[in-house]
Amino acid sequence: MGPMQFADVGDGPPLLCVHGGPGGYDQGLILGETFRVNGFRVIGPSRPGYLETPLKTGTTLTEQADALAALLDYLGIERCAVVGVSAAGGAIYELAARHPRKVSALVAVDCVASKYQPPVSDLEMKLFVSTFGFKLTAIMADYLTGATIKGLIAQEGKLDRAQVAERVAHIEADPLKQAYFMAMVHSFGDHAAKRVPGARNDNAQLGAIAALPLERIIAPTLIIHGTADNDVFPSHAEHAHRHIAGSELRWIQDGTHFCFWLSDTAEADRRYAVDWLRHKVTN
Repeated sequence: MGPMQFADVGDGPPLLCVHGGPGGYDQGLILGETFRVNGFRVIGPSRPGYLETPLKTGTTLTEQADALAALLDYLGIERCAVVGVSAAGGAIYELAARHPRKVSALVAVDCVASKYQPPVSDLEMKLFVSTFGFKLTAIMADYLTGATIKGLIAQEGKLDRAQVAERVAHIEADPLKQAYFMAMVHSFGDHAAKRVPGARNDNAQLGAIAALPLERIIAPTLIIHGTADNDVFPSHAEHAHRHIAGSELRWIQDGTHFCFWLSDTAEADRRYAVDWLRHKVTN
């Protein structure tokens, strides 16, 4: 399929951790860290157009799925579990549908499952999905951490002012959540220019989805989604749950788009995902 950058860390059952947009292998490691410390081998690829994986490795969602399958072949992994977040939804759902023998279990965290429409204007999207926009977010997080947390929570979630203030206070009082936040923001802004092609391609591909082959997915599937997600709306989770036979849908109450790391119940939700996955890959 072409070159693909990836990280490979930890020991145990292999777990392919696929980042959202913007992102890269570093964001995949952030997603996978809770699994790594609980006994999984985490493989975090940079999807095409991100960091050192050229866009020519896979422009379309089906090509990206095939590229991920080829990476598993390259690593000699016949079958493994897959976790994806946000914009990875198109690629991981296609992977599970197109290569059913390779995917033993699937966890989709706030994932796109149908046509994606950004909740911001075209102008705002152009400003953010740029080298300047990605870098600015990281710089603001470094120097105006509280304000950046507040802005991101407010923008990425459907919470009222009091709920936003409460969530920000909760995050600021939790060093682990702050660490997750800073790591995530830098997975947008570090080497920002090398993330722009992938992010723009994601928007084009996800915005052109007619229908994903969800009915063809046979792997046990856990769908985790925030009820207050204002980026990838909860309707995506409902759509995936409705079309993937036997899937389980776990809501994170009042969770915004970063709820797997930053919600009030994030620790419990990650623990649930770890236990669910461990059960599926060992039985």
